[in-house]
Amino acid sequence: MFASLDPNIFIISRIILFFIASVFIFRAMQAIDFSKIFRKNSSDQIRFLFMVIAIILGYLFVDAVMSIFEWLNELL
Repeated sequence: MFASLDPNIFIISRIILFFIASVFIFRAMQAIDFSKIFRKNSSDQIRFLFMVIAIILGYLFVDAVMSIFEWLNELL
């Protein structure tokens, strides 16, 4: 009755959504003030920490969303 989607679509979607989610999470994290934790004039370290955390959170977010879509695809 319903045709299941090709698994390659999920791989491509996972990659594209990872980059999009990482950018949005990076921008959202800029509202957090880490200057109280780091020393003065350590903006490079703060920026690096933001990028690492944004990449990790972006991966986890996309993995959770795409896992739900893959699970729904298997049900159909």
